[in-house]
Amino acid sequence: MIEIKKLTQAVQRQLMEEIINGSRVGALVTDASKEDNPIIFANKTFETLTGYTQEEILGRNCRFLQGKDTDPTTVSKIRRAVSERVPLTIVLKNYKKDGTLFWNRLNLRPIIIDNVPYCIGTQTDVSVQYRQIEELHTKDYEIEQLMLPIMRIYDNLAAVSLIGQMTEERFNLLITKLSDYVHSNEVDHVMIDITGLYWQQGTSIDRLLEIQQVLKLMGCQLYITGITPVLAHKLATAKDPQQVLKTFSSIQQAIFHIQR
Repeated sequence: MIEIKKLTQAVQRQLMEEIINGSRVGALVTDASKEDNPIIFANKTFETLTGYTQEEILGRNCRFLQGKDTDPTTVSKIRRAVSERVPLTIVLKNYKKDGTLFWNRLNLRPIIIDNVPYCIGTQTDVSVQYRQIEELHTKDYEIEQLMLPIMRIYDNLAAVSLIGQMTEERFNLLITKLSDYVHSNEVDHVMIDITGLYWQQGTSIDRLLEIQQVLKLMGCQLYITGITPVLAHKLATAKDPQQVLKTFSSIQQAIFHIQR
């Protein structure tokens, strides 16, 4: 068995410093007993991450990393966690010394040593992951745009076909797209074909009525096409007479009605 030599305190301290400064995670320690919770330690990784030197970091509150796009609600959560001395892991937008924005995954952990409260904070740059998430959201939005194409049939008539399941997000997108289209193109009639729509819940009917109200305020009439006789009866017997939708079994029938 190999004998393990006990390290002196000086060696242990030096090794600990090397471990902390060699970490890929930025680390801070603040004195929670002092007013404004000043920073009393920052590792080398934090300097590299933010671009600030030790002289620019020590004695300051961590808020110097905040900027115009830092969410105030997130800052309030951090402030409350520090005040109540509870652990917290949260992601927020911070800024480097040169003004570069980065997504910071902050992990706070309160500790007490010799009856003195401290707060340890580690920072990890997760900007790459968040940029990838934003790119996915952008691609999802582009796909949604392609899934809701508005076609102009005549000068005063446009149509859109709904396919698949209509989520709240898709309905909100549809309302926005139709409103913008009607405003920009000054059409008087809009047809929504629901032949390929998956009707999972009755809320879709309410959303169609909502779309009708929005278009009516813009001086545009809505027509629903591609419905079954059962659904046509349900739509035509709304409790409020002002909320009745104009329905047709096919696009051709609706066009014939509009052109009469």
